[in-house]
This record gives sequence, structure tokens and C-alpha cells, in this order.
Amino acid sequence: MLTLGIRYLTGCAVASDVDDRSRVEWPPHPGRVFMALAAAHFETGEDPGERAALEWLEEQPGPQIKAPSCYRRAAVTQFVPVNDVAGPAAAPIQSARGFSRKRQPREFAEAWVGDESLFLHWPLAEPRQHFSSLSTLCQKVTRIGHSTSLVQMWACEEPLDAPANWLPDEIRVAGRFRVPSSGMLSYLEGQFNRQEVDGYLELVAARDGSDQARQREARRALRERFRGQPPTRLRPELSLTHGYAPGEDLTQPEPAGTVFDPRLLVFGLQRENGPYRQLDLSATLQVTGRMRKSLLSHLGTEIPEVLSGHRGSGPSQNPHLSIFPLPFVGHEQSHGGILGVAVALPLEITEVDRHRLLAALEALRKEGLKLGALGKWRLETAGGKAWRDTLRERGWTAYPRGAREWATVTPYVFDRHAKAKDKAAYQAELANSIRQSWERVHRSQAVSVEVVVTPVSAHLGAPAAHEFPRLRRKDLSECRHTHAILIFSQPVVGPVLLGAGRYRGYGLFRPLYSEMV
Repeated sequence: MLTLGIRYLTGCAVASDVDDRSRVEWPPHPGRVFMALAAAHFETGEDPGERAALEWLEEQPGPQIKAPSCYRRAAVTQFVPVNDVAGPAAAPIQSARGFSRKRQPREFAEAWVGDESLFLHWPLAEPRQHFSSLSTLCQKVTRIGHSTSLVQMWACEEPLDAPANWLPDEIRVAGRFRVPSSGMLSYLEGQFNRQEVDGYLELVAARDGSDQARQREARRALRERFRGQPPTRLRPELSLTHGYAPGEDLTQPEPAGTVFDPRLLVFGLQRENGPYRQLDLSATLQVTGRMRKSLLSHLGTEIPEVLSGHRGSGPSQNPHLSIFPLPFVGHEQSHGGILGVAVALPLEITEVDRHRLLAALEALRKEGLKLGALGKWRLETAGGKAWRDTLRERGWTAYPRGAREWATVTPYVFDRHAKAKDKAAYQAELANSIRQSWERVHRSQAVSVEVVVTPVSAHLGAPAAHEFPRLRRKDLSECRHTHAILIFSQPVVGPVLLGAGRYRGYGLFRPLYSEMV
């Protein structure tokens, strides 16, 4: 067997997903790790034993992966210097005489992975004569991904100390990871074009030397062989992928959950006609209220309590259907616009009632959502780039591993007014109210929670609490609301919907850092 261990020295992994550069790639694909090993080989003398080891490794099947939890950080655009250009620039910085370096926007996707190590494991591999070369090569690897993604890497012939959480599986595919294949090392060598690059640099050095005969010969060779242009280095593109599925980690306790099913019913919201390109998050009550009324009309008569939210002539005291918005938040460019809507159902719903709701949702999807002055909007199923971010249910539920830190996207609505006069006591009373609301919806007595009350959301792009319309009681009095941050004692799986507005789109919490599993 063979195991490669990787420890991120700064606790951060910086590597962009090839399909969406604003998202971090986690766990690192086996193909990316192989390219890091190949780079170390090419940069340190190209030892023949290392080459033989890499050619053996590229023939192996996809490895099992044991990766720690990863919390994605919001991708922030930074302006960084690029290659030297002749002449002055708008914002020159120190460089060679006569040259300047412009700053260009770059977005670096990164995630916090902590101190735990990551392992790639081949249980049936027999490295034998290649192990020593692989071990030496691993010690030469300094980064995986971006140059700031510093790592320590090693090889061993020992089993994993805990089950892998990603397994090669083309049947239960949950993600596709790039993997090495036969001939990959030669392909990388060709893309780098090292022979031509080295020849070009040698001619440039001769052209700039003191020997006039060599200068003339070098200029002629540069014109004829390279036409005055440096040879091209191409970025490698790995086309071969393998399906992976989550493995069962028996060492991790099952995360706590809420009374709501983490399997959300998600729809994208697309304008059909109306004055606005996107709906602002402050329109939450209009969207969820109209959608609920439309669903009830399609459900017909004798609607069960779990779908209607009513029992007799009054509101239901049991968990029932909740509708909430899915806004674009958590990124530097976030605008807080509503990109979709989600329907959360109680875990106790029967299959009969679930199928009845699905039929009503399909009828509503065909009809469209009519929002009066806000126009008509289509409810669409999965697809497009945005679906991989805002409209992915895992980003709102942290399923299956859960998350410990959650923050409001829409404000939490209090069941009653706080009565304390002292500011500190008032804040403590608000926090205790939110804590009691959590006690009503969670399903594990072992989870404690720390509450931080704040007037603004911790998620970029979400409006401040005062920008949301107040929820009204039946007597037309207004309920107070606020943003908040919850820090749980152990991971929690959502959706986390709290407070008096939890069935109408308010009190919606989202993981503070979207966990990639």
C-alpha cells in the first residue's frame, strides 16, 4: 500500500476550482497533487528514479482521500503586479530601469483547513523499488495550488488511521475529481516546453554578451528559430476525471439537526416580465407570502396542517412548511439580490403529503410566480454557474457534516419585546430569546449555543436589519428584529430557521463559512 500525507503549513489551501475560479478546490484533486510532484521533479534535476516513480504512480487507480473539514472564505479581488512592460504605467512600482509593472485584479479562492493533515491512500498499490524515490520527491514539494498554499508532504506504507471520507465510486457519484493517467508526465513535460525555453534563454544570454560574433549568431538564430518571440508555455489541462462519493467516517459523531429536512426543494428565480432585473432581499415577505398563497390555491381543499401552517382557525404549533429566499451573499461582489427560493419541509412529513406538495410546486412552476408590481417570475430547476453557489442546498444546510458558525441573512424576528432598560441587560435578553428559539427547533439536547446580536449581517451583501420591513402581528403592531451570529458547541446541519418569521423567510441563517465536504 501507499499513502501520501499533506499538511498545509499556514492552515489555508489556496487553489481555484477549474470550473469556477471563485470557488476553492477541496479536497485537492489527485491530478493536482501529481502535478505538484512533477513540478518538484522538473525543478530539481529530473532524477531518473523519480521519473520512473512518477510513471508508475500515473498508472495507479484513483486513490482514497481522507480530508479534514474545509471552510471556504469569501474570494476577495486583489490587485497584484504582473510581468514587466516597457515604458511608464498608471501605477508603476519598483522594477528594472525603463520598465514598469502594472497591477491587475486577481481573485484567489482559499479555504481554512486547520492543522489536520490530508491523505491520499492506495490500499492495493505495491510501490516496492519506487518508494524511496517517491519519499524523496515528496520532501521537495513546497506548494499545492497557489504559491501561498505552502505544504509539507511525505510518503509512507501504512494504512489510514481513520476511514477515508472520499472514495472512488462511479455509481454513487457526488463529485468528479481530476486524476492522473498513463502518459501524463510526458504531457506535462511537453506543455512546459522546457527544451525550447532553455534554448531561447541561452540565445538571449549570448545576444547580450560581449562576444560580437556570438551576438550576431544569436540574433540570427532568434529571428529564424523563434521569430523574435519567446516560446510558448501552455497551462496543462487534465481532461480525465473519476467519480468520487463520500465515505463513512465512523470517528465523527452525527451532527445535530433541526426539525427541518436538509433536503431542500430549490428553485431558481428568473424574471419573465417586470420593472426589476433582480428582487432585493428586502422583498422577502412579498415573495414568500405570494408563493405560499399560490401553493395553497394549487393544493385545493382540506390541506394538511404540515403544509398549510394552520390548525382549525388558528396557527399551527407544530413544524410545518417554510419558504425562504436564496440571495447572492457571502462574496465581495455580492449584491443581496434574490436568485432563488427554497422550500423546507419538517422531517415528520408523510410521503403522501410530500407528493401532494411536489404536484402543487410543479403546477406553480408551469404557471409562474406573479408578484404584482414586482412582475412575473419563473421558477426554474437546477442549472448554470449560479447553481453551484447560491442555489446549492449544501451552502445553506452544511449537509452532511454540519457547521458550527452560522449568521443571519434575513433578520431574526423576536416573539416578544425585550423589557430590560440597561443596554447590557437588554442585549443579554435579546440573546436569550434567540437561544430559546433554537431550543424549540433543534433535535439534540447536547448542543449549546453562544449568541452574538448585531445590527448588520456577517454575510457580505445582506442588508442591515433596519432595511427590512417589519413583520406585523394580527393587531397590526410591528415585531422587532435583528441580525445575529450563532456559535454552536458542535456542528449543526440546517436549515437553521429561527424566530417568529421562520416560516415566512425571516430568521434565515447560513453557515458563516461554507463547508466543502
